[in-house]
Amino acid sequence: MAFENVKIIDPYVEKGWTPELKLTLATPEEVDALEAKLNVTFPEGYKEFVTTLGKGEYCNHTTHIRVDMPSAILSEYKEHQEFLDEFWFWEDGEDLLPKEKAIECIRICDTDAGDVVIFHPSNPNELFALPNGDDISYKIGSNLYEAFEWLSDYGNSHLGNTDERIYFIPDNPFQYTNGVLYPEDI
Repeated sequence: MAFENVKIIDPYVEKGWTPELKLTLATPEEVDALEAKLNVTFPEGYKEFVTTLGKGEYCNHTTHIRVDMPSAILSEYKEHQEFLDEFWFWEDGEDLLPKEKAIECIRICDTDAGDVVIFHPSNPNELFALPNGDDISYKIGSNLYEAFEWLSDYGNSHLGNTDERIYFIPDNPFQYTNGVLYPEDI
């Protein structure tokens, strides 16, 4: 999987509501600074995603995935760790990911269904999903590409959907005042 081959769709541009397609990207230097500040290496695929597609929703079948930008990770990672400490409910996955280890993890993305992907700083090649509607954690891959595939399969198994569309909807400030549109709404 290569993110540069993902079709970019902006319903607001296609409807003529906003003049141009604009991506909100991170620079490689921002990712490097984030890694240096947190003293960690991010999983393979993270840097490519935020520097190629950036802020928005990666839509794979019926699953919409939002990858956290470097600035959001830096400003929110401690808050997310505190959230996991207070609201941990994935007890059935404790043998795979104990709470003590999970609250040290860094969140890198989530889905529109509330599923979260995290990794422990000691091993960026081991990503875990904390599904919103499940009380077990899952090891979902060694990089962002595998995590996306797992999230897509997980989401589709709950919906029984076989839709094969893959596209990216960039973050568009217009959506905050007019609601979110998806390609099928155009």
